[in-house]
Amino acid sequence: MFVLVEVAAFVFYLVLARTQWFFADEWEFLSGRGVNPSDLLRSHYGHWVAVPILVYRLLWEVVGLRSYLPYVGVAIALHLLAAVLLWVVMRRAEVSPWIATLAASTFVLFGAGAQDILWAFQITFTGALVFGLVHLLLVDHDGPVDRRDWLGLVAGALGLMCSGVAVTMVIVVGVAALLRRSWRVAVLHAVPLGVVYGVWWLRYSQGVHSFVGSARQIFDWCLTGGAAVFGALGSVWGVGWVLAAMLVVGCVVAVRESGGGGAHGRLALPSALLIGAAAFLLIAAFDRSGIGASAAKLSRYLHIVAALVLPSIAVAIDALARRWRLLGVVAMATLLVGIPGNVAQANDFARRQRPVDDATRQIMLSIARAPLAREVPPGLRPDPSRAPTLTLGWLLEGVASGRVPKTRPSTPTEALTNRLRLSLVELDQPSGLACRPLDAPVEVRLNRGDRFGIVGKTLMILVADRTGRSAPVPFGVGLLNPSLAHTLEVVAGPLTVRIGPGGRTGRLGPALCGLTGR
Repeated sequence: MFVLVEVAAFVFYLVLARTQWFFADEWEFLSGRGVNPSDLLRSHYGHWVAVPILVYRLLWEVVGLRSYLPYVGVAIALHLLAAVLLWVVMRRAEVSPWIATLAASTFVLFGAGAQDILWAFQITFTGALVFGLVHLLLVDHDGPVDRRDWLGLVAGALGLMCSGVAVTMVIVVGVAALLRRSWRVAVLHAVPLGVVYGVWWLRYSQGVHSFVGSARQIFDWCLTGGAAVFGALGSVWGVGWVLAAMLVVGCVVAVRESGGGGAHGRLALPSALLIGAAAFLLIAAFDRSGIGASAAKLSRYLHIVAALVLPSIAVAIDALARRWRLLGVVAMATLLVGIPGNVAQANDFARRQRPVDDATRQIMLSIARAPLAREVPPGLRPDPSRAPTLTLGWLLEGVASGRVPKTRPSTPTEALTNRLRLSLVELDQPSGLACRPLDAPVEVRLNRGDRFGIVGKTLMILVADRTGRSAPVPFGVGLLNPSLAHTLEVVAGPLTVRIGPGGRTGRLGPALCGLTGR
């Protein structure tokens, strides 16, 4: 039955992913990183991401931008592999086969975590989870240290090179080794990996892109994230609270039935993972709570926390079913009730992402074939807000190699938008010119060679007398471009551009430097 669920889910997710495309952070892996020590060690928003970069570089050489399915297929496969490993953890904890299958299937169909399943970039998180679970299962044996332990350390090291999620998994493995075997084994599996990661963090990641909040913000983050994952598992209002209560009561029953020694035997792995769920929320809170507690409900966080708590939920349901069959059936129903809603959430994620992906696909596949593309500097960035490492030269090389395929002809609006993107080079540095607040849109006439500055977020529209207007194009502070002040150079013209405010950046409003407008 579990094999059937896995196969059906793989097909289902591939069908949803057929409309997905490259987005945001993925462009750095494709165009901004190479296979060299500097690029493989450099932090990506606080994460060590060497293994995902290698995966992207390999797929770029083989597939290019011709299809997104091989990229997202890796993410889907890792998600389903994580579910298999969780099923093994549950069975080793002597959870009955049907309950283990139900709990693992709940994770397979956990649409609330769709970001980790349907966005290929999230192999960073899911890869760390999978390597951590492999490490955990290799540690779970009696006797002295042997080949399994050394292989486990290799898996743990690969996990660290996927993302910071692996730090939680190292903690999980250390706790499990302490409960299951001895403190010496726990030290063997936790300390060397902790030292390796600590050295990397001090050299490459300390203080980079960290948003540490106050003690209250950290507490709110952890509480919000914990409540959100149960709400997501239950899907229907109120079911999450029932599931949480079942977890507490069932775990108490399981520990009592094991005579208090279960944590040192069959319950060691689920117990360690449950502790890991709390550790993950706390670590994430120390790094991201300054953004606000609502961010703890993001899909990528729910996916990891659900994986960490589901084995303990399975143990609890199994204990309740052994003691009170009717209560066990009710507990199993709380998991079943949430599955339809989660399937719908996966579908909703793909539907919401589709317009963004379609627009990005058309830009990246058409702009290098625009007539103006070979007349402007190759270092020009067509989308500096969402893809600050991607250059026109990289796209032109992709076209020449066949890795950037053809697409449909551009509409008149798309052609004007490409012209605007190809006419302005954005530099991540202040202009040094006098600035004034940009409270309302201004229209300016630009000639080739002009330079001006912007502060904060702006939206620009190319105005053409006969052919209409372009779509708005963001310049300045963006999703992946944190520089507050930018200089723009006009490399093609003349052109008339309407420049408007794109929103505030904290307390900072947008400003225009060196242009008077009209």
